[in-house]
Amino acid sequence: MIEKPGAVPVTRHGDMPVGPSTTASHASSGNAEAKSRPTVQPQLEELIRACLSLDYVSESCKDGIQTGNHYQSTFLGGVQTEGFRADRSEFLDQLNFSGTRVLDLGSNLGELSRSVRARGADLVDGYEYDPFFVEVAHLLNAYNSTTRVSFFERDITAMASYGGRYDVVMAFSVWTYVAPLLSMIHDMTDVFLVETHNLNGNLEQDYVRILRRFFPHIQALGKSDWGRTQDPSGGRAVMVCATSLSALNQVLLTGGP
Repeated sequence: MIEKPGAVPVTRHGDMPVGPSTTASHASSGNAEAKSRPTVQPQLEELIRACLSLDYVSESCKDGIQTGNHYQSTFLGGVQTEGFRADRSEFLDQLNFSGTRVLDLGSNLGELSRSVRARGADLVDGYEYDPFFVEVAHLLNAYNSTTRVSFFERDITAMASYGGRYDVVMAFSVWTYVAPLLSMIHDMTDVFLVETHNLNGNLEQDYVRILRRFFPHIQALGKSDWGRTQDPSGGRAVMVCATSLSALNQVLLTGGP
C-alpha cells in the first residue's frame, strides 16, 4: 500500500481484520469529518434575509395590484420570519394532504407549498407571476432541504398556464385573479382550498354564491388575518370547497361537516 505524505493510511478488509479498535477509529474519523464538513447554510440564510429585506413591490398581471416584498411569513430552519401575512398553518392542519398532488396558485415565496408538502403531499407545484418571488422560493427550498416542491413563473389569469390534474388546488389571497377561471379549475380538481380578500359582509354574495356553481360542497375553516399592518377588525375567510360530499369528507381530517 502506497501512502502519501501526511495522508491517513486506508486499510482494506483484505489487509487486516476489522476489529473493535478499527471500527471505533472509523467512527471517530467519521465524526471529525462531519464536524469539519463545509456548508453553505450560513451564506444561504444571509442571502435569503437580504432578499426579504429589500424595498421591493411587485405589480400583478391584472390591474397592476401591488404586493410588497416579504408578503408571506417564512421558516428559515426552525425560525419563522415575520411577513405581512401571519402563519396560516391552522387551516392546513384541518386537512388531509397525505399522498396528494397539490397546485398552489399565487404561491408567492412558497411557504404554503412547503407547508402542505410537510403535511404529506406527494408533489406540489406553485405558480407565481413575479420572477423575484420565484427565485426566493427556490432559495427557501434549498435552505430547508425541501423536495418535490417546484415553482414556476406563470400568469394565473391566463388559460394557457393551466394543465394537468391535481387532488387539491389552493388559492390564497388571489381570488380576483382566479374567479374568472373557476370552470377550468373545476376541471382540474375535486377540491379547491380558497382564501377570500378582506370581507365586509360580502362573503355569501361575492364568494360562496359563485363558488357553489362549481364546488357545491363548502366547509369554512376559519378566519385569517387581513395583514399585520391592517385594521385588526378586518379579515378573510378560508374555505375548502369540493365537487362532491365524499371528496369533501376525504380531505377533511375532522371527517366532514
